[in-house]
Amino acid sequence: MSDPNATWLIADVGATSSRCALLDAGRIENVRVFRNNDWAGLADLLSSYLEEAGQAADHAALAVAAPVDGDDIVMCNRNWSFSASSFRSLGLDRVEIINDFHAIAYALPKFGDDTRAEIGSSLQYRQGNIAVLGPGSGLGMAAWIDGCAAMSGEGGHVTLSARNSDEDRIIARLRDEYGHCSAERVLSGPGLAALYKAMHGTAIDSPETITTNPAEPQHAETLEQFFRFLAGAAADLALITGAYGGVYIAGGIVPACIDVIRTSGFRARFEDKNRYTNYMRAIPTWVITDPYPGLTGLSGFIDTLARR
Repeated sequence: MSDPNATWLIADVGATSSRCALLDAGRIENVRVFRNNDWAGLADLLSSYLEEAGQAADHAALAVAAPVDGDDIVMCNRNWSFSASSFRSLGLDRVEIINDFHAIAYALPKFGDDTRAEIGSSLQYRQGNIAVLGPGSGLGMAAWIDGCAAMSGEGGHVTLSARNSDEDRIIARLRDEYGHCSAERVLSGPGLAALYKAMHGTAIDSPETITTNPAEPQHAETLEQFFRFLAGAAADLALITGAYGGVYIAGGIVPACIDVIRTSGFRARFEDKNRYTNYMRAIPTWVITDPYPGLTGLSGFIDTLARR
């Protein structure tokens, strides 16, 4: 059983940035965000954070953008690798490492109207399984199952599917360039840039070029297609997990474009499942507006450790 009086260092470690905090008596405090490029490795980053915070931690819980299968962690979109033993110099008695979307799954029951924005409207609002997916540097997926268990995997690497001939052509161009066209190949920051190139034949400097100027015609067309692909992936995830409790969207891209996704074809595409259209209409869809959902989820994860 976890010590309820212990202080935990918690960190949500993405490919681009890391969000760090201290969890003390159930309160998340001293939140700081770091650019990963400024650090040679995660141990150095966490050591600097603790020094700045001026407080030691007893344990650590880390949510990382990588598959977690055993103690040796290799990040997918950043050249960092580590294990729990990498952090011994920080004086920690215990280090827990989970996938970043595994952590967000623990946060799903905690979100309310102050930390979410609904996209479209649902026929029903029910209790039940809850799913989440999130385009950021990659594409994560997870779910909260039966009100008591967090499920994670590597769903971002499922094959992206098309619904019409235009989408067939887009995916064919991506497949010609990259081979397998996964959902992450489009539904991520690099994927948004790849989608723009596949649709318009020219490259852009960064995905922020699109998201910061969404009204430009080619940008608007690209975002519309991005949200349609996202809706298809979200709907498939809802069907697979039986997400009566809703589907949430996390990651860095969509929360910055809430007004755009609300006026897009996202909800119509999400509901469009032929014989299962009414089933889908009864599943709400939300964008997470909590600025630190991974830290919120790590707090929930640590609560479960206390009950073991």
